[in-house]
Amino acid sequence: MLGTQTLLGLAIDDFGVVAAEVSLRSGRPEVKRAGSIPFGEKLTSDNARLLGQRVRQFLRESHMSSKRAVVGIPTKWIVTKEITAPAAAPDALAAMLGIQAERAFSLNSSELIFDYCGKTSGSERSEVLLVAAQRQVVGKVKQLTDAAGLQVRSITVSTLALGRHLSESGPQQRYGLYARPTYCEFWSQSNGRLRSLQHVPMAGTSGAAEQAERLTSTIQRLVLLCSEQNQSPPHEITVYDASDLPDGTIGRLHEKLAPQIAISNGNARLLPDGPASTHEIETSQSVAAASLAIAGLSTDRLSVDFLNPRIGKKKTVGRGNLTKWAAVAAVVLVVGVGAVVADWQSKRADIAAYSERLDSISEEVAAAREMVDRISYAGSWTSQEPEFLECIRQLTLAFPEYPNVWATSLALSEQAEGSLVGKAVDEASFYEVLNNMKNNSAFSGVMTMHVRNAGGSSAEKEFAVTFKFRGLK
Repeated sequence: MLGTQTLLGLAIDDFGVVAAEVSLRSGRPEVKRAGSIPFGEKLTSDNARLLGQRVRQFLRESHMSSKRAVVGIPTKWIVTKEITAPAAAPDALAAMLGIQAERAFSLNSSELIFDYCGKTSGSERSEVLLVAAQRQVVGKVKQLTDAAGLQVRSITVSTLALGRHLSESGPQQRYGLYARPTYCEFWSQSNGRLRSLQHVPMAGTSGAAEQAERLTSTIQRLVLLCSEQNQSPPHEITVYDASDLPDGTIGRLHEKLAPQIAISNGNARLLPDGPASTHEIETSQSVAAASLAIAGLSTDRLSVDFLNPRIGKKKTVGRGNLTKWAAVAAVVLVVGVGAVVADWQSKRADIAAYSERLDSISEEVAAAREMVDRISYAGSWTSQEPEFLECIRQLTLAFPEYPNVWATSLALSEQAEGSLVGKAVDEASFYEVLNNMKNNSAFSGVMTMHVRNAGGSSAEKEFAVTFKFRGLK
């Protein structure tokens, strides 16, 4: 298409909106303007319209005139699961994945919007990443953008737009990290296929050196957890910084983690010739918003789109076909009503006969019910559920989902007395696990043996806890 195309990218999270207006001129993207507006409160359905009006005012004052927008939400607001997609045509595949999606997550499927990312085939099975967002979340985002006067083309995940810029060639597994002041988002992919997405909270730091140290340990841990067994170093990770890291920090990360991990600057890769905006700090913070706009300007479909999902997509019916089907339905209805009336008369005699039969066998039914109750009661005497398996399950539930604390060894005696040894990035993460165990009625006598530095140059903490497993009451 000739001329200049302009699109607005909005990256929304718990803290506010980061916006970037991007123009595509002669095939080259340019960030015309960029900025951010904090919410000051958590986005909810009750305040979405009010916050949307504030966003409208912010865009007007920032001279961002484009009304077309692509919106990205954080990984924290979605759930994912890697599944195997059968070999099928696109329409049939969407229906099959819809059935798998309903079973994949604990939430009611009617409360979720499903989509998937990954290449599929009509001749062989393939691995895809199932992605789901709550309808309520997508609804409040849509309320906000409507109040801001925007025409939203797609709602996707911000990190998926960044992941488009990673190399898709070769089997080597690659990683991406999107850094924000209080959290980061990490993803891995191989053969051009996204394998995982995760949100990782980051505790506040007092300075650039501490922030870089925390980022170093986080990268090491995430790569260790996500890397495949047959993958050899160096592990390639692209860092997209939107947390105001000091100049040269990414280069120092590369030097510190080499040769096991190779770090590259994603901000420079996204716009290698430099953005048109003269506000460098704002442009750095808006790397996700700019990437969303660039993805929206592409002719390719976004890998995940909660406004236009491939799973659960409603088929449209032409007006002519609709009229024909309405006429057929009317004829069927008239015939059906006549048949029901005629059948009702003949069934009255059958109902009377069945009622008499039920009365005659009422004593046998009562005896059968009594036998079922006795067998069910006796079955409770022979429970064979392994007690220690439940202990391991309860310990697992005591650990948070984010990888700031983990177990290294567990010992259990026949008397259900145990000791747990592990590591954590800080003492706060350890005490979260300790408090969860103490508040769980399945454990008693939970005591700390020690909490100490892991040793060496690592800032990690090593801990040991003893307990007695009482079982669920």
